[in-house]
Amino acid sequence: MYLGDSGYPLQPYLMTPFRNASAGSRESYFNKKHAKARNIIERTIGVLKCRFRCLSTERKLHYSPQKATKIINACCALQNICLYFKMTIPEEVENYIEPSDFTELLEERASTNDGERRRSEILLSLF
Repeated sequence: MYLGDSGYPLQPYLMTPFRNASAGSRESYFNKKHAKARNIIERTIGVLKCRFRCLSTERKLHYSPQKATKIINACCALQNICLYFKMTIPEEVENYIEPSDFTELLEERASTNDGERRRSEILLSLF
């Protein structure tokens, strides 16, 4: 399962936050947990891009998805080695700014019933 911001369409395999969740509701709690998890992922991507410049070039795929996956996995393994040996993180990471939420720039996309059903299942089982 993947986590996406509200600019992506809700799918059974892609969880997005609830729109217009009331404060204090289960939906709002879900959104906070969702945002926290996405923040960790975004920060990790930022660290990897700062350490391994091959990941931060143009925003297009230069390799097949299978080869790109191998490159990213290798970078993650090397990052873990760097952490194990307490190597410093590049300075750029300290100034890394989380990507802004482009929600207002994207048209609202309709979510599928299967995606809504799956998200509701998660909401009811976890919160």
